[in-house]
Amino acid sequence: MKENWHMEKTGNWESYWKDEAHDSSAPYILTECVEISGEERKELELDVVEEESIKIMLDGRHLVTLLALPRKLHELAVGFLICEGVLKRIEDILSIQVQEDTVFCESIIDAGELELWTEVRSSGCIGIKSSWEGIESLSSGVRIEKEVLLNAIEQIKERGKLWRRTGGTHSSLICTKEGDIVSFCEDVSRACSVDKAAGAALLSGRDLSKCALVTTGRLSGGMVAKAARAGIPIVVSKAAPLSTGVLLSKRIGMTLVAFVRKPNLYIYSGEERVV
Repeated sequence: MKENWHMEKTGNWESYWKDEAHDSSAPYILTECVEISGEERKELELDVVEEESIKIMLDGRHLVTLLALPRKLHELAVGFLICEGVLKRIEDILSIQVQEDTVFCESIIDAGELELWTEVRSSGCIGIKSSWEGIESLSSGVRIEKEVLLNAIEQIKERGKLWRRTGGTHSSLICTKEGDIVSFCEDVSRACSVDKAAGAALLSGRDLSKCALVTTGRLSGGMVAKAARAGIPIVVSKAAPLSTGVLLSKRIGMTLVAFVRKPNLYIYSGEERVV
């Protein structure tokens, strides 16, 4: 195994996969490949992360199929239902059961009245019909220090074991204004990593209006909408924002922060929440 084959060794962070215990149940497989470097060819075995089609059923109806990492499927279902606006509150969910690649959810709504469509998003997900209409403005007065956001990005690096082994995942975490980690999830999809992190936080009973979402994914309008529906007022990424993300964040009063890399960060809306 070639160590950290997908990483640039820059900065002071040097936590490598070889220092960690191997997880025999981890969702990656050892795969043969050939590395070409200049005139040299070398046969290697590298870890490749798994991707599976996960079906979410709501009240007996096929709601959506997501391409996702086959882990934390309870969290994925809860996060998707809330972050996509299918349900308004976690209390609307009566039960969730996972059977292989399918998650069966029961709710208090009449799922037969839902208007569905399929679309291929830039995140790679197959989604339900979503609209910015009905997304409420965020009135949270929470404020967070710049250093907390910078440190949260470092926490993503430290906790992202699958990314270190494979280079094939996105990571998302939710933290308090003090920097305490509420939830952390990795997934092959940036959108599903957000769904899982939000779902885990909601299942813990956390008030997300006092938290920040920190992620490795680009901040599109869809990503911003997910956070807004979950009630998260601050969204942060080490990657870039997209025009739709900036537009929606300004419309609803969200704090949007991107390109977070010590010592810099860039605030596109809601500057007053970062101190």
